[in-house]
Amino acid sequence: MTKRRSPATGFDLRRMGPGGRPRYEKQPQYARAVKRPVPAPIQSLFARHPALWGFSVRGLADVPDNCTRTGNDEELFVSDIGVSPSLTREQYGELFQEIAATLSELLAEQPEAGEQLRGRTFARSLH
Repeated sequence: MTKRRSPATGFDLRRMGPGGRPRYEKQPQYARAVKRPVPAPIQSLFARHPALWGFSVRGLADVPDNCTRTGNDEELFVSDIGVSPSLTREQYGELFQEIAATLSELLAEQPEAGEQLRGRTFARSLH
């Protein structure tokens, strides 16, 4: 007589993650980031620019080698700016400069915010 296995519904599964711990014991980094509140200056960007749908903030390790760098390991890069409807080249450049200026001001006021910004994507929420 063969032993009957329970169906693979996901309820009883205990898959092991890296280090031999069950995956449910390790909280992914993105899950922690999603729970952090969006800083007010970034919320203000979305309020002032209806065409802005989102952007990402990347760290030094997340950008291609051909990007210019200052040599500071704490350097942040703005990428993946999403807009709709399309903007002119000048409007897009102005929007990019405003995002960069907003992040710079935020970091000047709260230097510890760099760690909260790195690796995050900020998107307009629709309700």
